[in-house]
Amino acid sequence: MAAATAGSAGVGNSTAGTGGSTSIAGTSSGGSGGSVPIGSACANPIAISSTKPDIANFDGWDGATSLATWNFKLGGDSASGVLAGTFGYGDRSDGKPETFELSAGNDGSMYAMRIADTDPARTPGTSGLYGGGMGLWISSCLNAAAFTGISFWVRGSSPSPTATFTLGMGDTLSTTPTTAGGPFGTCPGDSVTCVSPTFAFPVTDTWTQIKAPWSGFKAGDAAGTPVTPDGKNITQVQWGVGLVFEPPPGDGGGTYVAVPAAYELAVDDVAFY
Repeated sequence: MAAATAGSAGVGNSTAGTGGSTSIAGTSSGGSGGSVPIGSACANPIAISSTKPDIANFDGWDGATSLATWNFKLGGDSASGVLAGTFGYGDRSDGKPETFELSAGNDGSMYAMRIADTDPARTPGTSGLYGGGMGLWISSCLNAAAFTGISFWVRGSSPSPTATFTLGMGDTLSTTPTTAGGPFGTCPGDSVTCVSPTFAFPVTDTWTQIKAPWSGFKAGDAAGTPVTPDGKNITQVQWGVGLVFEPPPGDGGGTYVAVPAAYELAVDDVAFY
């Protein structure tokens, strides 16, 4: 059996970016129109003005601060009070990629966010080999309904046919906080049944602009209820590059296994549009 399918980087509704984010408490109704619990991530969404579309271009980094602690004003706008920061993860035994950095950006910009792993024979973590990912944690839930979607520039090398852009939302964030006192959403499930919407895009070695409209996302899943993005209740954005998964040799039965491979992904100039 020669059929193959692409594996995605990350599992379920990843919370990789919550370590550096700010816990959010609130008492008002959420942006989706329904009542949300006190202390939920999207109790008080921040409306993003149509005149301020920028999210991140990474050029504010000083070249020295650790990416584990670096944060910046969302879109460079201090008026909103929203902060963002970077995170990366991978399939090595330490849960990280070989490289997670800010490197040369698109069209002369100083920096882009980049992950890479050049060793196909790397020692896998407990989830096995699958690829890697990176993203932006956001300190407040966003209401970006004034926009059509999110655009970004990307380049790299993906073993699978496409890479994946994931939109973290309060609607697909579990009602159970991942850490004591941490933010939680309205999905009555866990990381397996609470699945964020995703958008697949091609990757080449040339910088290319990708536009991901809300209408182009594959719906997420809130424990059996489809979640279609409309710009509201955004809590995180994430990019993943996956390996190709194939059936084991022989009759093709059994669990699909990853084909070891190197990968690279760089992202710059993230904005609403």
